[in-house]
Amino acid sequence: MTDVYKLPTSSYEELIKIIKAYGAGKVGVSVSLDDLVKSSGMSRTVISKNNGFLVQAGLITEGNKKSPTEICKKLANSYVMNLQDKTRLLWRELINQDEFITSMISVIGIKSKLSKAEFINHIVYSANCGHGPGYKAGAAALIEIMKLINSINEIDGEIVLGDTMNQETKAVDSELMPKSIISVEQEGANTEVKPEMSFYIQQYTCESGQIAKIIIPDNATEDDLLGFRDMLNIALKRKFKLKLEE
Repeated sequence: MTDVYKLPTSSYEELIKIIKAYGAGKVGVSVSLDDLVKSSGMSRTVISKNNGFLVQAGLITEGNKKSPTEICKKLANSYVMNLQDKTRLLWRELINQDEFITSMISVIGIKSKLSKAEFINHIVYSANCGHGPGYKAGAAALIEIMKLINSINEIDGEIVLGDTMNQETKAVDSELMPKSIISVEQEGANTEVKPEMSFYIQQYTCESGQIAKIIIPDNATEDDLLGFRDMLNIALKRKFKLKLEE
């Protein structure tokens, strides 16, 4: 994770207007600020303050003359045509490549739930980009995007894992976890998880669009990680009958 993450400084609705304004142009062709103002209805200052996030997300190019990328064009078109499934898939593609946002989703997985205000404050604090009201609006915009891709849900002002994440967690609990616990107990290891332990989550997006996650304790050793690799090799051999080099 970078030391400073450039949060957007506008609400979700304003951010989408700016994305649609950029996406109205041609891929690789710079869009003037005046044209963006006319298309979005946003001021020059508001647009400029959000450019850092848009560059960081891969939606526009760097430099003084900014142009939309291919995925910006697709995302803008999906909003204009109200293609909700397509919009969700495009954001998911962007978010899965964003280490900061995925780490924020992981916080909800670890904490179980946070109030929306707490989550906004945590995002702003973790981004380390400032504490102005614009950053809180930007953090709230990111929450809306996380909700859109079903990574989180908002229930009565509290943020919890979304349907997609809960389905994945249930699959892990019902299929993988019991087997792992049995094997560990057979080896006589201590399976107790202490509340103060901290974790990080490594994730991978499958071709199906579902997300596979490995929850790894912060204090895992090199031998532990090599053991995880061996476990995946065993799965490959069993499921696909692959012959892997030892």
